[in-house]
Amino acid sequence: MTDRIFEIGSAGLESSDQKVRKMMDNMVNSEVPGYKQSDVIVRGFPLELEAASQRIAPMKPQVEGSFYNTIQGSLIKTNGKLDLALGSEGYFVLMGPWGEGYTRDGRFRLDKDGRLLTVSGNFPVLGSNGPIIVNQGAEVEVSQTGILKADGVEVDQIRVVNPEQKDALENMNGSVFKKAGPDVVLTEVDDPRVIQGYVEASNSNIVDQMMEMIYLERIHSMNTKVIQARDAALSRAMELGKPTQ
Repeated sequence: MTDRIFEIGSAGLESSDQKVRKMMDNMVNSEVPGYKQSDVIVRGFPLELEAASQRIAPMKPQVEGSFYNTIQGSLIKTNGKLDLALGSEGYFVLMGPWGEGYTRDGRFRLDKDGRLLTVSGNFPVLGSNGPIIVNQGAEVEVSQTGILKADGVEVDQIRVVNPEQKDALENMNGSVFKKAGPDVVLTEVDDPRVIQGYVEASNSNIVDQMMEMIYLERIHSMNTKVIQARDAALSRAMELGKPTQ
């Protein structure tokens, strides 16, 4: 039979370990444009208390999944003609090997064939008419509604979509997402606010992550002490239960 104290302590160590992994990802990607901070979802104490009172399970923390903070990051001026940021909700649309992808990382470039690609991953950027192609050397201008012009001639409108539910997207690398399931619905944003010459910074603050890391270190230490104390108590109980010579 599993000792419940050991089980609770072990679950606490596991949940804090997974939170630390997410924090490390956030810290490493704090300088990546369009990156969205992530964290794990730990099952709430009231649910565990109810389960424990009904003898369904011990009262312990349980990691149920992860979520991404969709709050917009600050805008950084680059003056790059192919650097775009969204001043509204939504995501740029790209084409990946899995199908459509979605990102707020608006660092784009042109390849030798004039295709508009993402700097991160080299994925084609999609417009209303499909992959966007611009003549090399053309002067590119993008309006606030996403209309892309080359040498004053309209080429296409950059697609911007928005999911109906915030948890409808699945993370690929923190800045690129895909549909979490086949039933996910994304609507076209007909009147987006596209800002040329800017990129959106990561919404992960490294100072906040460091402070959270200190807090988690204390939680980890507490769970370790719980396991050590329980182990010592059981060892003493076993010694007391031994027959005297």
